[in-house]
Amino acid sequence: MMRIALTRELQFLHNLLLDMAKAVDEMTKTAIRAFRERNKDLAKAVIEFDDQIDYYDHMISVSALEILALQQPVAKDLRMVVSGLDISRNLERLADQSVNIAEMVLELAEEKDGIGDICKIDLIPMAMEALNMLEQAINAFVREDVVLAREVIRKDELVDQMKIDLKKKIEECLREHPEALKGGLDYLLVIENLERVADLACNISETVVFVVEGRFLKAEKREAPKIAPVERLEESLTFQLLKRHARLIVECLARLPLSLEAYLEGDKERLAEIARDVRDIEKEADKVKANIRGHIPKGLILPVEKFELFMYLKEQDALADFGEELLNLLMLHQVDVPKEIKQELVRLLEQSLEPAQHLEDLVAYSLKYLTSWDEEARERAKNLVRLFRHSQFLTEELALKLREKIYGTIKEPKDFYHLHQIVNAIFAIACHGENTADLLRAMIAK
Repeated sequence: MMRIALTRELQFLHNLLLDMAKAVDEMTKTAIRAFRERNKDLAKAVIEFDDQIDYYDHMISVSALEILALQQPVAKDLRMVVSGLDISRNLERLADQSVNIAEMVLELAEEKDGIGDICKIDLIPMAMEALNMLEQAINAFVREDVVLAREVIRKDELVDQMKIDLKKKIEECLREHPEALKGGLDYLLVIENLERVADLACNISETVVFVVEGRFLKAEKREAPKIAPVERLEESLTFQLLKRHARLIVECLARLPLSLEAYLEGDKERLAEIARDVRDIEKEADKVKANIRGHIPKGLILPVEKFELFMYLKEQDALADFGEELLNLLMLHQVDVPKEIKQELVRLLEQSLEPAQHLEDLVAYSLKYLTSWDEEARERAKNLVRLFRHSQFLTEELALKLREKIYGTIKEPKDFYHLHQIVNAIFAIACHGENTADLLRAMIAK
């Protein structure tokens, strides 16, 4: 009975730590974004949210002390409780660093032609490295992954070097532009806070190793690593699979005009050959989708929520499904289509598929923004989303006119129904294309 109560209390403590970690991560992201955009509203939101982090810290302290007093944990359980207090303290300090950055934003937002503009000093690469270390440290805690924890600790050297390089660049700039002294001092303070984010991420990682292995890494000699900046999602296997899935969907859709041409010409053999080709590509796309699900990084912190990514994959996959549905309809029943309706069918399909050739680029730009906050990538993604939306609007208008023409021309009920089903399948492709684009738009809008 005692063990059951201890397990329950440890799980409650663990959940509190996870909630606090996710809140601190979001707070840090928002502070960095506020700095990047000089957004005073975001900065004020970060400062106001600090009270919530303090509340988490208090609740974790109370919970941990109650477990120590009432449950008397030993071995790994004891290390978990003690480490929970340590992680909570580090997370609370991380929130303070975010508040410090936000307060700097309120000052920098009033400046015009500050040091960042005069000398082209960009703190965002360092900020992204520190943020990535924090997220990996939290994921290492969630999964009790000592390999990932040690990797975070090794990356601290990289952030330290970035700090040295940036400080040197600021000092050189101030010698040439002494009028930018105030902004330079603010930038130096932000750099110090970013370095502290990385240091505190290392502290959390050291705590993970202590919980799992019972070892104090501070007592070990640490080798100076030679590492490159962190691998972003757009450079990872997950990203490559996402791009490949989009490419396969595009390949499926690209064959539909050929299949419609074969249908309208009554070439059943060619139509059957194209259908087999499309089905093979769709099967390959399904395999890639399964691999994506298997390679999504496991952990608490990701650039997007997993359910959003799965919804997007499902919607993108529906493009191929409705392409196959169109092929099935074309093979099911041959209609002697009047010339004017043939032309309208071809035009409708072309309009429906027009934006599909940009699907892979849309995926690439969206994920690039999600992992690097590249505003140019975001704008390009948004422009492509507008293209998908406009194409769906035009496709809907063409589909309505074509339905009216079919209604007034085709007298045979079976042929009438079949052509309507073909029109609906083509329009559905445009709708799912718009839905796919909108899901990516929602991800980059957050």
